[in-house]
Amino acid sequence: MVKIENSKKTILNLAEALLQDMGFNGFSYAHIASELGVKNAAIHYHFPTKEDLGRAVIQRYRDRFKLWVNNSRVKDLAPQEKLDWFFSIYTAMRADQGKVCLVGSMEVEFNSIPEGLQAEVQAMHKELLAWLESMLAEGRDAGAFRFNGEPANKAALILSTLQGGLQMARALGTKKFRDVIEQLKLDLLV
Repeated sequence: MVKIENSKKTILNLAEALLQDMGFNGFSYAHIASELGVKNAAIHYHFPTKEDLGRAVIQRYRDRFKLWVNNSRVKDLAPQEKLDWFFSIYTAMRADQGKVCLVGSMEVEFNSIPEGLQAEVQAMHKELLAWLESMLAEGRDAGAFRFNGEPANKAALILSTLQGGLQMARALGTKKFRDVIEQLKLDLLV
């Protein structure tokens, strides 16, 4: 059996890429083992079940998001810059061989993924929405954004638009996704 450096991290990286590319139900431990040149047992050693692996991927993403939003470089940005920063998360996914939003990919399969994984997905989605809602309220209060309705509803609209835009871009290309982002900005910015 081949020894992989930072095997747990390497497995998580590959699982995240597969989740964004194929969805939870679209890959198996055999995909990961084959890519890494190891046996399935090497994956099971770190993650006894596929649900454990999926939960670890989502938890790691949640931890990264918390680090990003609590980073002083992000916290101190003007609302328009925070919006651009948030959009850059999604444009990076599109630039990365057409991957979709990790949370969005799991929500597509929500009814067929294990309950523990459903709970992680719901928690991540709530965290994304809470940050976006707060940023939108801050921007509207500062006169940087204009929109009708409640920030929570606008946050849900923006997040669902980004997730859907990434999926649509698989068929229609990156330009269509960039157009979606530009339209979101036109709808918000004063």
